[in-house]
Amino acid sequence: MEVKERIENKGRQLPIYFIINPKAQNGGSLKLWRNLERVLYRQNLPFQARFTECPGHAAEITRHILSSESHTIVIVSIGGDGTLHEIINGAADFPHAIITNISAGSANDFSRGFNSPKNISELVSVLLDEKREPSLIDLGESSIGEKKVLFVNSLGMGLDAEVSNMVNRSIWKKYFNTVKLGKLIYILFFLRMLFSYRRPDILVNIDGVTSSYSKVWFVVAANQPFFGGGIKIAPKAVPDDGLLNMIIVHNISPLKLLLVFITVYWGGHLGIKNVESLSFSEATISSSQETAIQTDGEAAGNSHAKITVLKGKLNILPRKL
Repeated sequence: MEVKERIENKGRQLPIYFIINPKAQNGGSLKLWRNLERVLYRQNLPFQARFTECPGHAAEITRHILSSESHTIVIVSIGGDGTLHEIINGAADFPHAIITNISAGSANDFSRGFNSPKNISELVSVLLDEKREPSLIDLGESSIGEKKVLFVNSLGMGLDAEVSNMVNRSIWKKYFNTVKLGKLIYILFFLRMLFSYRRPDILVNIDGVTSSYSKVWFVVAANQPFFGGGIKIAPKAVPDDGLLNMIIVHNISPLKLLLVFITVYWGGHLGIKNVESLSFSEATISSSQETAIQTDGEAAGNSHAKITVLKGKLNILPRKL
């Protein structure tokens, strides 16, 4: 029986667990949580809260919660895409999980792509609405070396992964987040690397058909349109169609890549030569040199990945359908 059917039949408030990353947005997530907590108490909405203490802890907390309960549970992420990435990796094997979030990070691409609640008022409204049904979405599964990692937004190989890795390591990230300019740091690091990045050749196999691409800036396998803090990299990506959308940008000059970068915010880059858009259910990507890979903005490995779509794998609770 589907999760949404169980919700309708139970006719009662579902258990709600909040997983809070207190370091997200330089502590801004904790301030957001304290404000939300007061509203929850005023609404007499029962809940439990868990706080992460280190990388990987959100996945561990999620698995512990879901393995201890057999009935439907709502888990709310208070953090950025990295926190949500961990929660989804922890929740994906539990069909009784429903995931939602409120943004408190740098990029917040999940919130854009999946119509998450934008503020406390919208989140509480969603949680109080017993008639609201969850949406069933696909996930991507990646095999990188010995490691299998799920992603909900995108997997990228190339310049995008290098930029994500540099941003995550940078001491400047916290300062940009403090003044709510977290998206800007991605743009600055992109421009910094534009003329120094060594573009690899990449072999791509899409559903059994192999193609070779030279001087590749990046390959992105997307489950929804946005990455990198609001860049509409994959306008054709639909999160519940049983497919992923691959964008390959190759064999163009740095100056032309700037044109791609300008037009990508509204999806105009798909009309530019050597910008490929391909839908698939299974793919492999292999680089001719060591090339960074990211999943949902988190470092995931290098140089080779097998990617598969997992159709209808996760229930989410958006603010609107």
